[in-house]
Amino acid sequence: MTMLPWASLILSYAGFTALALAMPRHHEELWGGKPGPLARRLWQAGGALALLASLILALATWPNAPVAVSAWAGLLTLAAFALAMVLTRRNLGGHRALVLAPPALALGCGFLAAVF
Repeated sequence: MTMLPWASLILSYAGFTALALAMPRHHEELWGGKPGPLARRLWQAGGALALLASLILALATWPNAPVAVSAWAGLLTLAAFALAMVLTRRNLGGHRALVLAPPALALGCGFLAAVF
């Protein structure tokens, strides 16, 4: 089995993280301040692009488009649930690291895939 489903899941988490950081409440919890209008748009665009990349990876993984979209919806559900659990846990040490580790992992996996 290839790593594409895992990469799709990580990109989904990264996309939802970016969309959460576009919201003033979550941005303030993680970075200590509210995002400006340009920052909000950039976070939203980054989140949308990550979710689109996740869909493209799902379509590359499963040859049948309806199956791919259904599996992608399942991956989105898992990613959203994981992020929701991290964001609701306020007194967790390393809160910022837990939220930002999967997007960093996605970038690292993308770099490794490009090299090899």
